[in-house]
Amino acid sequence: MSTQEQNTTAEIVFLRHGRALGVREAGVASDAERPLSPSGEQDVLAAAARLRDTGFAPDLVLHSPFARAARTAELAASLFPGVPMRPSAALSDGPASAIVDLVETAGVRRLLVVGHQPLLGAVAGFCAGGAPLDLSASGYARLKAGAAPGEFTLEELYEPPEKRP
Repeated sequence: MSTQEQNTTAEIVFLRHGRALGVREAGVASDAERPLSPSGEQDVLAAAARLRDTGFAPDLVLHSPFARAARTAELAASLFPGVPMRPSAALSDGPASAIVDLVETAGVRRLLVVGHQPLLGAVAGFCAGGAPLDLSASGYARLKAGAAPGEFTLEELYEPPEKRP
C-alpha cells in the first residue's frame, strides 16, 4: 500500500471502553477478563448512537482484545451493521507508536478505535496535535482530517452525561 493510500483516513473516533466490573466483583482471574457493567453497556450504546446520529459510520473498528474493550466494540458495531472488527494487542499493551501505526495504515475513510486510558487519550491527543486527552469511560474523541496529510483536528470530545456506579 502506498503512503497516499495509507493516509486516506478522513475521520477517527477514539472510544474508551465502558465502565467495567472489578476482578473480584466479576469473578474473573485477570484484568483482561473484566466485563462491562450493565450501566457501562448502556453508556456505550448511547455513545455509539450519538455517533451514528451525527453522521459517523465507521468503515472499520479496531479494538483491544481485553474483554471490556472487545464488548464495547461489539456493542458499538451493532449500530453499524456489517462493519468489520479487528482486535489488536497494541490497543491494550502499546506502545503508543504502534497504535499510531495502526491508525496510519488502516486504509479506511472512517475509523473507530476502542481501547483504554491513558494510552488511548495519549494517542488521540497526539493525533490532534496536542496534549493527551482525558477520556471518560464510554467517552470519545472525534477527529477529522485537516488540510495536510496526517493532520487531524479535534471535532468533538464526548463524555457520557451521567456518572452512574
